[in-house]
Amino acid sequence: MTTTPTTPDPPATPAPGAPGLPAAPVAVRLRGLVRRHRDVRALDGVDLDLATGTFTAVMGPSGSGKSTLLRCAAGLDRPTAGRVEVGGVRLDGLGERRLTLLRRDLIGFVFQSYNLLPSLTAAQNVALPLRLAGRRPSRHEVREALARVGLAGRERHRPGELSGGQCQRVAVARALITRPAVLFADEPTGALDSTTGREVLDLLRGLVDGGGQTVVMVTHDPVAAARADQVVLLADGRVAGELRAPTAGAVAARMAALESAPTTPRERAGEEPREVSGTGRWQGPVEDRWEGPGAGPVAGTGKDTAPAGTAGAGPRVTTGAAEGAEC
Repeated sequence: MTTTPTTPDPPATPAPGAPGLPAAPVAVRLRGLVRRHRDVRALDGVDLDLATGTFTAVMGPSGSGKSTLLRCAAGLDRPTAGRVEVGGVRLDGLGERRLTLLRRDLIGFVFQSYNLLPSLTAAQNVALPLRLAGRRPSRHEVREALARVGLAGRERHRPGELSGGQCQRVAVARALITRPAVLFADEPTGALDSTTGREVLDLLRGLVDGGGQTVVMVTHDPVAAARADQVVLLADGRVAGELRAPTAGAVAARMAALESAPTTPRERAGEEPREVSGTGRWQGPVEDRWEGPGAGPVAGTGKDTAPAGTAGAGPRVTTGAAEGAEC
């Protein structure tokens, strides 16, 4: 009997970043990043590496430092301490002129409010960074940039003649015209309706998948964050966790946990009650004390534990654990 030799299956290709493969190049590296605003530490020792050609969403409760992180990483704000590298170049310690030149060449930034000049056409807005750099962009180059974001034929329209989503697309094209190493976006869908927001997210996702662009986006929306490759979670100016291949449900659950976490030293030590976000309920051990006669709030909750008008009666904070107590 004749046997036909079989060709062995080729070995499986390991995923990028798997053991045995070199790590992907780092587009953004932060080490020991600290940013103080008077007595407040907006960033408190952040260490973070973001790989080239990836889409990262940054999320956190209000005041967690996410916008400060983005601005420091993009060279728009100077950290109090620590190191910032973009495309292998250190930003910290550069003078204003060199930092400006580096931002122009390596960094693109998209603002929530677009920041387009209303008197200029879409094409003129897109060409502006190159003109400020002393270059005269070709008409083909500008048209290509607008076509890349789905705005072919809109070159002569001014911002007042475009929708919000179209204005944001012009802002993205303007940020990309210099071919930056990293595109930073601060709440790029925050001022848009859900349909238009999806179109902008599709655009950002396509830049990563189709062109290898590195994108770092701050957002408060779990659905928007789920379009990213990873989500970096911040709390109290520190990295509180990361999610790979995120889903909207997983992001929302992590955000809810962060928002209900203790936020003051006494809360963390279990010495004072705290409200569980969005529930109207309070957790944590509290002292046994009377607040005095008459009606009044309990531990700042605005609710009473005893009827008013009773001699010696009044709202009381009960001894022991208050976890799960309805106030």
